[in-house]
Amino acid sequence: MAVADSCDVLVIGAGPAGSTAAQLLASWGWSVTLVHRAAAHPALAESLPSSSRKLLAFLGQLARVDAAGFHANHGNVACWAGAGRATRTADAGFHVSRDRFDRVLRDAAVAAKVRLVDAVVRRVETGDPIRVTCATRDGGAATIHARYVLDCSGRAGVVARRGLRRTAAGYRTLAIAAEWDCPDWPAGEQTQTAIESYPDGWAWSVPLSATRRQCTVMIEPQRSRSAKAFALQETYAREIANAGMLSARLAGARQTSSPWACDASIYDTARAADEGVLLVGDAASFIEPLSSAGVKKALLSAWRAAVVTNTCLSNPALAGAAIDLYATRERQVFADCMRRSRAFFAEAAGAYGTPFWIRRAGHAAAADGEGGDGSDEVSDEALARDSDVRLAFEQLRDGGHVRLRPAAALRFEPVASIEGREVVMRDALVMPGLDAPLQFAAGVNLPALARLATGRDEVPALLAAYHAQVGPVPLAGLLTGLSLLVARHALVAEGSTP
Repeated sequence: MAVADSCDVLVIGAGPAGSTAAQLLASWGWSVTLVHRAAAHPALAESLPSSSRKLLAFLGQLARVDAAGFHANHGNVACWAGAGRATRTADAGFHVSRDRFDRVLRDAAVAAKVRLVDAVVRRVETGDPIRVTCATRDGGAATIHARYVLDCSGRAGVVARRGLRRTAAGYRTLAIAAEWDCPDWPAGEQTQTAIESYPDGWAWSVPLSATRRQCTVMIEPQRSRSAKAFALQETYAREIANAGMLSARLAGARQTSSPWACDASIYDTARAADEGVLLVGDAASFIEPLSSAGVKKALLSAWRAAVVTNTCLSNPALAGAAIDLYATRERQVFADCMRRSRAFFAEAAGAYGTPFWIRRAGHAAAADGEGGDGSDEVSDEALARDSDVRLAFEQLRDGGHVRLRPAAALRFEPVASIEGREVVMRDALVMPGLDAPLQFAAGVNLPALARLATGRDEVPALLAAYHAQVGPVPLAGLLTGLSLLVARHALVAEGSTP
């Protein structure tokens, strides 16, 4: 098979991350080769929450995904740590078969003039250019030179597996899945994911139609005696029976496929970028499926990788800063996902007290603080927990006149930031009590707000100036941003001690 021997960007793997990154870069004018070989085993179904619609629209994929006719997702019903709960959303997300979903995104990449090559990458040799050796389906070999390579090969980790991946000892998860025909599934739950914990694992059920479901159990590998078909079916049936809510709903259902198993252990990398290669999506890190955020995480990773690669190609002077930004963001995303999982794990550990849950709760707590410094944004959750920010908010909201000035310790420092399809250098604040320069909080540009605040007598006038000169932000967000500056003594009231 003849293939192009050079391109601007070579992307390995045409899952959600690979196809999206390839489509974006090609639409921005770069020559892109996407190397892909279909997996021999099925992938787990995915629940994309309603919030994914905004992301898909931003990436230019929503119309295609809507047209594919995936089963609607209106939230979930759960029995977690013995307590029942349900979430129902008015706006629909998507329950997707990954084979079909990946094909939709791959077709979008091809439509954007991405060159799709049916091959397996055997070797990636860094240099200028990077040399990629592939084995094609017809038994031949192809060598492709690229300026940048995006490893979007998921768990296979064509580049990531070469010493870059970090796994937690004693924390492994095996997923065993099968499909079911469920004509008697409760009518009110036919567009909801079902999730259930039990002492030695957890289970989830994703509806792919009103009557068809994929049901998966998540256990430690040693609970399955063997990967042989009869042993896998025995293990699967036993674990489904342990999930009382799910097994009750499957009482009148028929299993329509043999179960299959796949590794679902989490991992991450110390650094997701090096020598012209970016690790993207699941190649960089794999989070607990419990979050239902795996596809969203992959799509956001693909967008960041595309922006960073576009910057490196069009403005090499910013390549170092852009790649550092990408590596930092990937590390922070993994830590944030672990933080979100920690509460669920701790709840299950408290209810069951079993090694399965105690290990997971402990590892999530340990990973919580590994996001590293370097963020240019403080989360809304962190702001809500900060008593000093809340106090400043109340004082600014209720106060009549306040004249602010910059604290003596306040400094501005340029940091890498994404604007549109490029990484640029923009001012951030170096503030007392914070380890890293900060650019945004509550959606507010803090350096711009700090400059506008100087010498103004009234908070309403300051908010009006921000709207006029920077852009519209909800009143609560602006007050929260201003409260952070006051609480951290970046701005002080005239007459007070900085």
